[in-house]
Amino acid sequence: MKHTSRHLMLVSLLFAANTMLAGEFPDEWTWDTKPERRASHAALEGKPMPSLAGVAGWVNGTVTAADIKGKVLVVDFYATWCGPCKAAIPHNNEMLKKYKEKGLVILGVCTSDSGQDKMAALVRSAGIQYPTVLDPTLKVESAWQVHYYPTYAVVDRKGILRSIGLQPHNVEKVVTKLLAEPAP
Repeated sequence: MKHTSRHLMLVSLLFAANTMLAGEFPDEWTWDTKPERRASHAALEGKPMPSLAGVAGWVNGTVTAADIKGKVLVVDFYATWCGPCKAAIPHNNEMLKKYKEKGLVILGVCTSDSGQDKMAALVRSAGIQYPTVLDPTLKVESAWQVHYYPTYAVVDRKGILRSIGLQPHNVEKVVTKLLAEPAP
C-alpha cells in the first residue's frame, strides 16, 4: 500500500512539474495575439515535442533523435517568401555559433503551401549554417500548430517543448535559460 501511495505521489509531482512548464515564458514574447492561437501553442508546451516525421530534402546535414538527445533544440518554421524569416537567419547563425558547444542544435523547417521549391536557393543565398528541411505534406506544420512565419519552438534537453510561437528576438532568452538547466 505504501509503495502505491508513493508511486501516485511521484506521478502527481511529475505531472505538476510538466504542467508548470506550460506558459513559463511571458506570452508577450510570442506572436500569439489571438487567444485561440496562444491556446493551441500552450497545449503543446510542457509535453514531449511533436513529431518531425514526414520531412524531406535535407540541406546542410540532418538532425536525428541521437543528435538532439541531451541538447536544446530550436526549430525555426519558416517560409521562403517571408521577410521576417529571412531577417532572422543571421541571428540564428550567430546563436548557433555562440551556443553550439554548450548543447544548442538549430533546425530550419521550410513549410508553407508555397515556395518550398526555393528552399535550397534560400539556404545558399541567405547563408543558413544549420540543417534545414522541407515539410512537403505540411503534416509537421500541423502537428506543431504553426499559424504564422516564422514560428520558433524551443525544446529542452529532455525533449520537452518548452515554448512555441516566440518572436525571433526572444528565442535567445529561452535558449540561455534552457542551456543553464542540467543535462538529463
